[in-house]
Amino acid sequence: MSKYVCVFCDERKSDDTAHIINDKNGICLSCSEELSHTPPSLPYSGTKNISYIMSPFEYNGKLRKTIVDFKFNNCRSYAALFADMMCPYLDSYNMWDTFDYIIPVPLHAIRLKNRGYNQSDLISRYLSEYLHIPHKTDGFIRTRATKRQSTLNGLARTENVRGAFQCTENFTGKRILLFDDICTTANTLESCAVTLKDSGAEYICALTLAIHVSQKIPILTY
Repeated sequence: MSKYVCVFCDERKSDDTAHIINDKNGICLSCSEELSHTPPSLPYSGTKNISYIMSPFEYNGKLRKTIVDFKFNNCRSYAALFADMMCPYLDSYNMWDTFDYIIPVPLHAIRLKNRGYNQSDLISRYLSEYLHIPHKTDGFIRTRATKRQSTLNGLARTENVRGAFQCTENFTGKRILLFDDICTTANTLESCAVTLKDSGAEYICALTLAIHVSQKIPILTY
């Protein structure tokens, strides 16, 4: 019987214990039950320049630890697995064909060189294929090497990413799905959206793998 390694508990297990398997990585049924799901088809309130934010999981527990490993410990193979985890949630929406591009939040060139990859870029490439939305990384760049948002709080987060992005082409009339791995205060996403709107983008929504649930980002109700 074939084996896989659960990325949450780091144990090698047989395929019949799996919730999801992608290549040699997977999530076992036991760990999957510990995931904190957000309500399907019920997005979070957006920001001044983002209509709303969609995210299938709360940023806590084992998922939080695994995302940290993915970003900082060269676990880039987790990208396909994370994308697979998101698919049932994505299927609860039916407006993906209205977007012109899916754009990952860019890293600064120095951080990209040091890390070797942009974690949001890796996941969004798989999502682009699944959702049939063109993936775009050119034309939108990070011009300033900011501090890690996780090391800051309050207004410092807002100031850290203010003016940190630049469009190198025109996005007039484009409807954009902005992707990042996590959303905590939405400051990074909003800074991206400001820049894209200044370049003519018509409509922006955000999608993340996980979200830090707080009163600052309430769920939209209809």
